[in-house]
Amino acid sequence: MEMTVMDFSGIYEREPWMRERKERWISFRGLPGTDGYCTDEAAAEIRRRIAETHARGIHFLDSGNYHYLTKFWIEKIREPFELIVFDRHSDMQPSALLPLTSCGNWLLEALEEQPLLRRVWLIGPAEETIENVPAKYRGTEAAGRVVCVCDREACSMPPCREDGEAAYPVYLSIDKDVLRKEDAPTNWDQGILTTELLLGWLDVICQTREVLGADICGEPAESGLQAGTDQECRKNDEVNRRLAEFLGDRLERKNEK
Repeated sequence: MEMTVMDFSGIYEREPWMRERKERWISFRGLPGTDGYCTDEAAAEIRRRIAETHARGIHFLDSGNYHYLTKFWIEKIREPFELIVFDRHSDMQPSALLPLTSCGNWLLEALEEQPLLRRVWLIGPAEETIENVPAKYRGTEAAGRVVCVCDREACSMPPCREDGEAAYPVYLSIDKDVLRKEDAPTNWDQGILTTELLLGWLDVICQTREVLGADICGEPAESGLQAGTDQECRKNDEVNRRLAEFLGDRLERKNEK
């Protein structure tokens, strides 16, 4: 499966396995209006640079500050689908300042703007952040466009139970801040899932649903007060490798059937 690396901060240069993934490495370093928030000008340039790349594949998005890039990838999907998001946060907060796409509101924008997006599974957020999900979207598996599985539930229940409706294909979006800090330190507060538990969820999803594509974010900061140490970069590099190889293997096997 094709792998795309979106390089905004330069952090992947500090991760040995990622540094060798040059199948499709797109540099956005120096592009203004992208860190945390995305201006209209930056969004137009990002869309231009990924115009020839399909949503099918594995896309690395840099740190969680750039999780909004998922929105640009799922714009490319041309059939009804569901979005499965692993994240410590809801990413559904209304814009606090300017009406800009951000790492904190992109999922809410996707729900409001993407007519083919049938449902969102939000897996692993802290229970209190679920309150950010607008009431009009919340519901059980059979009702509502957002199904929330908080961190404690995610550690004890099987994923994506069938609800009797048509099983749409899915796009996967993984922010590594859903993991405990011991597994993959990020530049945000973190959840309680282990890497093994995350892989278990992905295994079930890949066995039961057609996966259209996936993206992964959550690198440590490249510089500043929160800059990742060499050890933190190595931990993230290892999780990136495991996720990419796991998803690539499952999806290739499914395509061969």
